[in-house]
Amino acid sequence: MMLDINLDKLKEGFWDYLPLALPVAILLMLEMAVVLGGRFFGLDKYSATVAKAAEYSNTKELGRLLYTEYVYAFELAAVILLVAIVAAIALTMRKRKDTKYLDPARQIAVKRADRVRLVKMAAEQGSGIRDQESGGNAK
Repeated sequence: MMLDINLDKLKEGFWDYLPLALPVAILLMLEMAVVLGGRFFGLDKYSATVAKAAEYSNTKELGRLLYTEYVYAFELAAVILLVAIVAAIALTMRKRKDTKYLDPARQIAVKRADRVRLVKMAAEQGSGIRDQESGGNAK
């Protein structure tokens, strides 16, 4: 709705991809079963944590790991997020035919004489509200 996507066009070729999608879905289900099953990734497979000193800082250790051992993965994640932000802005800022656009520069540049026209009219003689209430006998 918000992105102006034609859903009928997307649903058009849905069944064409089913032969490829089924093996991929089965593979993903098997991987999730292996990981969540606990046979290969249980707590007994890992060693116990080592006690740290009182001055140990999780934040400092996390920063050290991110900027030394995992710097490439961290930078890659940053680039992917930056591309996602730019894409979101591009999608929302694109011009559409059915959207009205206001130009702030034109709004500020308007002068009173361009918008307002004063017209002198003679007062009318006739029945007003008071005349209608009193049956036309008000004078």
